[in-house]
Amino acid sequence: MNQISGNRAGSIPVNLKKGDMSDLKLKQLQYESDTWKRLLGFIMEENMHLKNRISELLKDRFDSNLLEEVEDFQSRFVKEDELISLLRNDVAKVDRLLVREIFEDGRIIHKVNTDLKKMRNDITMAEKEFTRLKSEFHNYLSENILPCD
Repeated sequence: MNQISGNRAGSIPVNLKKGDMSDLKLKQLQYESDTWKRLLGFIMEENMHLKNRISELLKDRFDSNLLEEVEDFQSRFVKEDELISLLRNDVAKVDRLLVREIFEDGRIIHKVNTDLKKMRNDITMAEKEFTRLKSEFHNYLSENILPCD
């Protein structure tokens, strides 16, 4: 069995030698990293809009009985900012590993593979969690803030 066929589809072989990571594979990994950066940028911007929405609500005849729940959402949005910052740092580390792969031997390929799997999972979970948070916030506003006809 050759070194590539013994691996799961899509995984990077651990025992590659210098120059074995194809340019095509490396470009794909860099593309994936760029996609993560765009997604995190979008989540960051959307999160900012949600925090601004809270600010608008507080200025406009806000029912103080709802303050505790709104403060909870504000706190969750701030935590989201912190998570986004951590994920952006992680993506930057993966980028540095990809650059190293171009110039160093294949020993770091295992680290690249491990970090990419972790990033895929972390980004997917962060996106799902943010979507859920945003939905909860909008539902809360619809049920508690907006006037019913």
